[in-house]
Amino acid sequence: MTLIKKLDIYILKKFLLIFAGAFFVVLFVFMMQFTWKYVDDLIGKGLTFDVLAKFYWYMAITLVRDSLPLSVLLASLITFGNLGESFELLAIKAAGIPLIRVMRPLAIFALLMSGASFYFQNVASPNAQMELKTMIFSMRQQSPAVEIPEGVFYNGVPNINIFVQRKNIETGMLYQTIIYKTDQGFDRAQIVLADSARLEITKDKKHLRLELWDGEQFESLQSAGSAQAMMQNGAHEPFDRETFIFKTLLIDFDSNFNMMDKSLLSGMASSKNMRQIEQSVDSMNRNLDSLGRQYYKDAQLTYYRRPKISKNDSLQMMRLLQARAAAKHRAWGLTGCSWHANKR
Repeated sequence: MTLIKKLDIYILKKFLLIFAGAFFVVLFVFMMQFTWKYVDDLIGKGLTFDVLAKFYWYMAITLVRDSLPLSVLLASLITFGNLGESFELLAIKAAGIPLIRVMRPLAIFALLMSGASFYFQNVASPNAQMELKTMIFSMRQQSPAVEIPEGVFYNGVPNINIFVQRKNIETGMLYQTIIYKTDQGFDRAQIVLADSARLEITKDKKHLRLELWDGEQFESLQSAGSAQAMMQNGAHEPFDRETFIFKTLLIDFDSNFNMMDKSLLSGMASSKNMRQIEQSVDSMNRNLDSLGRQYYKDAQLTYYRRPKISKNDSLQMMRLLQARAAAKHRAWGLTGCSWHANKR
């Protein structure tokens, strides 16, 4: 008698096709939910396609554990619903086959998927969790893409505020530009006025090149102490004025995607397998036990300190107590004799 019947193969064929579709649908739903959770860290950072591909790849690996149970449940419901709708389930029951026997191949498949899911979660998922968290923290530290609005001061570039009255999106030209530079400190701030300008990123993506036409640049020539003294005396503060037809400013702005060191996140519980978690628990218990013993010793020395008495000290204390007791007895005896003498 064969263990696998034609009925089992028939039900598994119907189930596996639906299971594959349900798995990818559920995984897609979870990935979209995860994406909306971190959408603020993704938009406006100028991330390249390979970075986004790695992000979604590690995201999919970490979400397999949540997608498998729901896809098995959904595929099972759809499979038996289709069997009941086409009266195949009724024919199977009419042939004398119980419902538990019909569900046996799916139950065995669910057990096998449980073991595979545990192995996948213990082997592949910890590394994916660490890689995904590393990418998320790196994205949060990534400098945003430069997108200067019109009519307001833009402070997305470090130590620089840029005001643009009007801009041409097609040519990238900026008109009626005001720039405040504080890279040398607020006391040595530079103000640049330009009729037109153009901003672009260098090829190495580590600097911004700002090209200016027909403008002036003003720079303070006083330090903080001398400027305050001159203001108290009512004197004017000297400054440097420069008129230019064309001028280029090179601004430090690293727009490359730099991955942080993933070893900094190696202590997360989600990035460890079962053996590593057991080792961490053992080391944690050992540390807690050592701390508890140290606290107990400190408490004995401070709050529950007991004086150390030697054998000679205890013998001397005993003789002293015996001498005091004998003296008290003698005193009571003399008092009793004098009382009887007075009574007579």
